[in-house]
Amino acid sequence: MYKVLIIEDEFHIRQIIKDYFSLKGIEVVEATQGYEALSMINETIDLILLDIMMPGIDGYEVCKQLRLTTKRPVIFMSALSQEENQLLAYQLGADDYIIKPFQLSLLHAKVIAMIKRDQKKEENILTVGHLQLDRINRILIIDQQKITLAHKEYELLEYLCMHVNQLLTRQQILDHIWGYDYYGDGRAVDTYIKKLRKKLGKYACYIQTVIKTGYMLKVVVSDEDNV
Repeated sequence: MYKVLIIEDEFHIRQIIKDYFSLKGIEVVEATQGYEALSMINETIDLILLDIMMPGIDGYEVCKQLRLTTKRPVIFMSALSQEENQLLAYQLGADDYIIKPFQLSLLHAKVIAMIKRDQKKEENILTVGHLQLDRINRILIIDQQKITLAHKEYELLEYLCMHVNQLLTRQQILDHIWGYDYYGDGRAVDTYIKKLRKKLGKYACYIQTVIKTGYMLKVVVSDEDNV
């Protein structure tokens, strides 16, 4: 079951959407103002429906704050139909904008399409600590910076990421990356590990050496993570 957070100060609008979505099998949680909503964001929320004109902080500020902590889809719902209102919403990180009044069936269709698209995107991103592997474009993303990897570098890092906290021997790595018919020795693995560590920069410590055996990918908490 999908879970949607509605941030809307008008009770009847929240109730109409909640009733309709419930019939469609979508769980709805409600917030009546921005500060309340920001405290409710967690990994169980699949999408956020956001009004603009609310008491306290408005929807624009809520969206700005949301984008500091979550990449979940945000759809603005507003009676403000001017182009500048919509442009500002998109500039602040909105994924869509629907003008009140609207058809519930249209809102529902947008919500379902956006959640499915977001979940599909997540399936294509392998995340380990501060590392993100884009498995479609075969690139590494660190702190929102894209880093190009050579073919073997990507294959090796993906293999490590898929076995977090597991010891992988040099022979296992050779067999998986280079193939069973490879006749070289483990120094090829060591060479590519060195290249990967260089590209990981301050997160090079994620790749840990197990002496005389192999390597392990392990998320190491740095001082920066505790700030």
